[in-house]
Amino acid sequence: MDKVLVADDESDVVSLLKLVLEAEGFQVVPALSGDETLKLIDVESPDLILLDLMMPGMSGLEVCRAIKSQPRTREVPVVVFSALGREVDRKLSSAAGASAHITKPFNNAGLITEVRRCLNEARVWKFSRTLGVEHSKLMGRKILLEVKQPVQYERAVRDFALECVLLRESVVIMTKSTSGVHQVLEGDLGVQFMEPSATQLSTILHFEGPLSVVIDGLADLSVVGNGGMHEFAQQTLQTLNEPRVTCIFLMNPLAHDPIEVARVRGLFSNHILCDQDGLKITRLA
Repeated sequence: MDKVLVADDESDVVSLLKLVLEAEGFQVVPALSGDETLKLIDVESPDLILLDLMMPGMSGLEVCRAIKSQPRTREVPVVVFSALGREVDRKLSSAAGASAHITKPFNNAGLITEVRRCLNEARVWKFSRTLGVEHSKLMGRKILLEVKQPVQYERAVRDFALECVLLRESVVIMTKSTSGVHQVLEGDLGVQFMEPSATQLSTILHFEGPLSVVIDGLADLSVVGNGGMHEFAQQTLQTLNEPRVTCIFLMNPLAHDPIEVARVRGLFSNHILCDQDGLKITRLA
């Protein structure tokens, strides 16, 4: 489910947009000022931001510039909606980094169409662009993603999965049905789930063509497989060693014994970190 942050100082407008967007299947996060918008972006990691231009405190243009100046948020599409509809206003929105400019009062159907267009355009390369690499540079690699920010890493996994789907790769997520990763991806077309099971690893290879796999929670999966994290990760790397398979392993290094974490790290030549500063490559061999 796509998450849209709606920012407008008029609560009636926010309530209306919440109804319209939720009826179309979006999750909505409301904000009533520019300052609140920036705070909520850090907490919620929205997929798109609907942003009014005239708000107390920071203006919409200032908020948009701030969003686009940060590596963690620069790939999030911003749709400006405002009573200011002159050509100069549209040019200012575009210069600030907005993907679209909609004038109030707006047509609900037109708004939804524009929101979906901006989401689809951003989604194809969002994960790889956030990391600053071409998608082709990630293909076939086995990557350890160390996670320290739950909401941000769950949305990052979704960005990765949907980017792969749009590029016509098969996508398999190995995770519990109660996990945050499962919940954030539930209902997205083209994504297939598998419950944690060491015996299911070989069945993943039955998918033909380019294949992208996310292994969520090495600790949980190693318990299922009756082995340690290091042993399970090693077994999985051996099973999924085909060049056509891209695999991301998720691990919270703060939740495990430092010695075991170090042993797992030693298995991977490709590392990504998701912390309070966002998603970044720490090593790409």
